[in-house]
Amino acid sequence: MPQSNQFSRVFAHRSAECFFVIMCLFLTCVLRVAVIATGSYSEAQAKQSRLTVSAGAVRGTVFDCNRVPITNAESRIMAAVSPTPRAVTAISGVLEGEELKSVLERLKGGKPVVCEVPYSIECDGITCTTVYKHNSSDTPAIHLIGYTDSENHGVSGLEAAYDSLLYRQTGVNFVYTTDGRGNVLEGIAPTVENDTSAAASGVISTIDINIQHIAEEAAESLETGAIVIADAKTNKIRASVSRPVFDCTDISEYLNSTDSPLLNRALVAYSVGSVFKPCVAAAGIESGKSDFIYTCTGKCQIADRVFKCHKKEGHGTVGLKEAIAFSCNTFFYNFSAEIGGNVIFKTASALSFGQKQKICDGMYTAAGSIPSAESLENPAALANFSIGQGTLSVSPVGMLNLYSAIASNGTYYRPSLVEGTLDGGSFEKYDIGSPTRVIQSDTAELLRQYLTAVIDEGTGTAAKPDTVTAAGKTATAQTGKFENGAEICEAWFCGFFPAEDPVYTVIVFSQNSNRQTLSCGEIFARIADKIYALS
Repeated sequence: MPQSNQFSRVFAHRSAECFFVIMCLFLTCVLRVAVIATGSYSEAQAKQSRLTVSAGAVRGTVFDCNRVPITNAESRIMAAVSPTPRAVTAISGVLEGEELKSVLERLKGGKPVVCEVPYSIECDGITCTTVYKHNSSDTPAIHLIGYTDSENHGVSGLEAAYDSLLYRQTGVNFVYTTDGRGNVLEGIAPTVENDTSAAASGVISTIDINIQHIAEEAAESLETGAIVIADAKTNKIRASVSRPVFDCTDISEYLNSTDSPLLNRALVAYSVGSVFKPCVAAAGIESGKSDFIYTCTGKCQIADRVFKCHKKEGHGTVGLKEAIAFSCNTFFYNFSAEIGGNVIFKTASALSFGQKQKICDGMYTAAGSIPSAESLENPAALANFSIGQGTLSVSPVGMLNLYSAIASNGTYYRPSLVEGTLDGGSFEKYDIGSPTRVIQSDTAELLRQYLTAVIDEGTGTAAKPDTVTAAGKTATAQTGKFENGAEICEAWFCGFFPAEDPVYTVIVFSQNSNRQTLSCGEIFARIADKIYALS
């Protein structure tokens, strides 16, 4: 039978390989016996030394907020195979194909070989130990977790920020006793150096792995951009995704990529657009201007320039609620002039616009930029500022402050990424600081109502979840850059849910609105429904 012949050929080929290796090892044994017979054995034994064979590195763990390992989440069994006939026969029954071929080839050198095996092998000449696999090609929250270099030191993210805690000088080793000529002494099993306790220490992040998985699935609709999800009351980051992603086990592939996959876009500052309008609204309400009314005709003149609304025919007569719900630009141009640039600047500064945000020891957002109070005395500059255009820029993580303040009755904590550290069984809590009150609770409640109207009846109806109430704001920020004749616009949706008593704040950002399969609002709705289903 052809199939039987093929099997016979494979069997004969593998048997020949094993026989060749075993014969080589047999000859090595004969030579070693000859050394003993010539009386040099006592001299060689007197010069016994050690041969250390590495089976991998050891590093502390990055955990999620529930102490579920994000790194060191998987383990594997590593076997040290001695160059003896019995060990060769045993490993040949476990491995196959290129893996077996590689092991047999290396064993010809007469030294022990380390390889991964599917299960622990009980055999003279083979010693096994369990090793944690620190990261993989699909490690979650990879931009926040970061990656390590060839020497096991952290290069980016939490891996770099907490390298002094996570790094271990010692790895997993098989230590053999050798004679004076460096030959492994038979009959003596190697000592295994494997500090498994190292994986119990590390960094406890604020990430919730279940929410992180939801965010990563939702982010597949973005080609370039970011999603950040935080606890609305504490601003602790429960999930963060930057697109495109990268494989931390093959960094070299991404170093020269044009779309910069190693860049953590959640921490980079971008043009903001209309998601800034609630900040202007907060300043106006706090200064007693909440009853301001304006008739939008689609455009208005400020100084010597004509400023347009996104709705060419205009919105008609609108108050603050309608202006937020339908994102009326001309209302905000004139509303900001009524409030005054200095008042809006102070509110924005209190929300940390234009300041870098420390999210844990050694990790910061970009500062972004905010126009100076003096520059806002220019009516045109103030008009641009009022709708989040001009020189204003902020990171997706930085944008959490505004929406968390509205969600949590006017106060906010700085965004944070770490719950604390574990070292030798001792937990040290990370200090997230004190909350900052930026607006009154009545103002926050009013803004929650207005942002709910955005989803219920305004420009953000696509962001309406099926299972939970929500509130938020859309934005399309012009960049002045063009691709194939079309302007590249950065799109946002910032919001929270449930609307009446917010639990989570969500920021969705797209660096190019022309390159996404779902709108930022639709992504928000999917996230809200899936997180709500977890409760």
